[in-house]
Amino acid sequence: MAKVALLIAVSEYEPGLNSLPGTTNDVEAMRQVLHNPEIGGFDEVKVLVNPQQHEMAVAIEILFDGRQKDDLVLLFFSGHGIKDEGGRLYFAARNTRKNLQGRLFETTAVAASSVHRFMTTSRSKHQVVILDCCFSGAFAEGMLARDDGFVDVKNQLGGEGRAVLTSSTSTQFSFEQQGADTSTYTYYIVDGLKTGAADRDEDGWISVDELHEYAKSRVQEVAPAMKPEIYAIREGFKILLAKAPSDNPQLIYRREVEYLTSAGDGRISDAGRDVLDELRHHLGLTSEETAAIEDKVLEPYREYQRKLKLYEQRFIKEIKREYPIKEKTREQLKRFQKVLGFTDENIALIEAPIIANLQTTKTKEKFKKITAKEKFMQFIIFFVVAVVCFGTGIMFKSYFSKITIPLSTSEECQNNVKVPNVKNNQKNELEISYGEQILKTGDTNSCKQAGTQAFASGKHEDAFNNFKSSLKKNPNDPEALIYLNNAKARQEGNWLKIAVSVPIDTDPDLAEEILRGVAQAQDEVNSNNGINGKLLQVAIANDDEKPGTPTKIAKALVGDPQVLGVVGSASSNATLEAGTVYNGEELVAISPTSTSVRISKFSSYVFRTVPSDEQAAEKLANYMVRNLHKKKPAVFFVFGSDYSKSLKDEFVKAVKKQSNVLNILEFDLSKSNFNEKTAVNEAIKGAEVLMLAPNSETLEKAYEVIKANDRRLGILGGDNIFGQKTLDSLGKQAEGMVVAIPWHIGNASNSKFVNNSEKLWKARVNWRTATSYDATKAIIAGLQKSNTRKELQKTLHSADFSVDGATGKIQFLPSGDRTNNSIFLVQVQQKPGTDKYEFVPLQR
Repeated sequence: MAKVALLIAVSEYEPGLNSLPGTTNDVEAMRQVLHNPEIGGFDEVKVLVNPQQHEMAVAIEILFDGRQKDDLVLLFFSGHGIKDEGGRLYFAARNTRKNLQGRLFETTAVAASSVHRFMTTSRSKHQVVILDCCFSGAFAEGMLARDDGFVDVKNQLGGEGRAVLTSSTSTQFSFEQQGADTSTYTYYIVDGLKTGAADRDEDGWISVDELHEYAKSRVQEVAPAMKPEIYAIREGFKILLAKAPSDNPQLIYRREVEYLTSAGDGRISDAGRDVLDELRHHLGLTSEETAAIEDKVLEPYREYQRKLKLYEQRFIKEIKREYPIKEKTREQLKRFQKVLGFTDENIALIEAPIIANLQTTKTKEKFKKITAKEKFMQFIIFFVVAVVCFGTGIMFKSYFSKITIPLSTSEECQNNVKVPNVKNNQKNELEISYGEQILKTGDTNSCKQAGTQAFASGKHEDAFNNFKSSLKKNPNDPEALIYLNNAKARQEGNWLKIAVSVPIDTDPDLAEEILRGVAQAQDEVNSNNGINGKLLQVAIANDDEKPGTPTKIAKALVGDPQVLGVVGSASSNATLEAGTVYNGEELVAISPTSTSVRISKFSSYVFRTVPSDEQAAEKLANYMVRNLHKKKPAVFFVFGSDYSKSLKDEFVKAVKKQSNVLNILEFDLSKSNFNEKTAVNEAIKGAEVLMLAPNSETLEKAYEVIKANDRRLGILGGDNIFGQKTLDSLGKQAEGMVVAIPWHIGNASNSKFVNNSEKLWKARVNWRTATSYDATKAIIAGLQKSNTRKELQKTLHSADFSVDGATGKIQFLPSGDRTNNSIFLVQVQQKPGTDKYEFVPLQR
């Protein structure tokens, strides 16, 4: 077997295309690692710098011509990619030209279709193409960008037995930082090969998919807007590119550092430092060597932080100069954003707290001015009223009773007295309520509305009675039950506070499921003398979970010193974002529904009562292989969702471990050009099972995939698919689908919780209510031992802490994960004698 490579760099161009001086460094760096017998071990590595179109085309044809079946052929291109008006891709050569209208002279560039033809006619079945380019010649200060527009790379260069790696998606810029020796993408491709760090499975070899995953993860740490892609079919994923020293002490230490910093915050915890110190001693490395390794690993994060600071400083200057930001300023900020390589989500996270702080400051200043003015006016009014009342003999009390708007009593509420909707009339920027505000959109229960008005006015007995009447009308309303208990606590005058953060506006069903668990636990403890005689109050925070909102919610909650713990956030993305604040401000947060593997060891103040995706993925993979006797899945996931990507990655890992299948088809539900029929038809050609891991935003797309499948292939799903909405939307189309969840009422071991929940809510609850109940129970049990934030954290981490919950005994590992988590498989089956469907537990 021969290993041959052609490395092409085009740094100089005709007028109309920007020069790219870094490309020559790219190919030299690639040449060194590929030619090194201890790394790439390539027999032949040819370098072509600034070729003319004809020279480049001939060299590429020769590369693929005359090869044998087992030969490994690699083509690397660093330069401009250009698309024509039909969306066809061309690689720019030294003499590539455009006409006055900007249209490409096709004969001056090498068409991707020609390269595809050379590859298809080659006898080699191991072909790799690495493209460090995008598709234009746009220029931005600080970097050179190489095109913007859609190009179907997969169809233009893809094929069986080959893999195509690109520095970014076809609609993104590929960034070449000014002053850097190599481009961002090539730097990490070379780094992964040179150090062996890309050998993710530690088998001594670096495969194409391992190299892609390594480079992609490192690139996105320093330039989030770049999204490297891989297009491969069947064995193309597992083409072995280079050797990796599995017993190298420095590589072993580096892998441990990467694992300990995988949360992305650029910090090594105290426990992690102990691990590294012991490992350094064991491996015989010097402190200088380990410090250099750590610096290397943390370099992308530090670069990201540097650019983060730059944008933050610029935005602060602009917002102080003008607010709201004008369109021209926003355009300039957008250009700066592109230079830094940030996504819109990155920018939202930077800008949100700055804007919130500015608005808070302005509100305070405005309030001070209004207050001074009002005080003067109140004095004048009081003086006039006093004179009038004295002259007419009217008592002050009688006067004020006449001008006070009467609150509805519980009796009036039962007579359906209409009260304005508090949600619409009193909505704040951040919605956090103990009972003074209805957060559930469209709630017209007049008793509940009267209760919120009474609560806001300090009439807690009236509030209690109104919430009680509200629950008689709608017993399945957790918001009303929480507010009732809060009013009860206010009447007693002796309480402890916690909070729950849920996406009421964006996912109301999920929010209510979580709130039911919290409300049930609160109601139980308050009905039994509270926590050491103190009743429990719960603040409800409405978190839309858009980037920036979880941070603002978390900051608001930590800013209230009486809030001792938080149940939430709901999604993995929100938990990771808010968790940074909770950890820094030392406030315990227990998520009942966040399953991403990244949350493990993420923060010493972040816990969860739900298993990680690793366990669910392993259960699903095991069922597929052993029960369905299938080995080839196609996975549908969401790239930007931490939960979805985590479940996908863990499932792929588990399948490869159990079935030795190397190639697993993957489809991104969030892509703008995603088409469920096309995707399913492609999946059916090479897969036996569909695995669905959507997030809440793409759940409807997952439904469309199930419909397009039309019961041709078996379907597996993550816990996000579980719910009545799925059954109502799909019916028979979902029959036979198997989903992994952490608890099911049909398998519940805690009959007391089941009975109490059905009695309280007049309906059956699902796993999200059970794990939310457990999260609240854990906080309550911790507060019974100590009612300070720090002591609560220590109590939950202690080895002797435990409390019985809905899903079993609750104890936590040092990682914040729960011990002895269970995963249940449930299947969609038709209810006997009806046309309805339900999730039924399978045998464990």
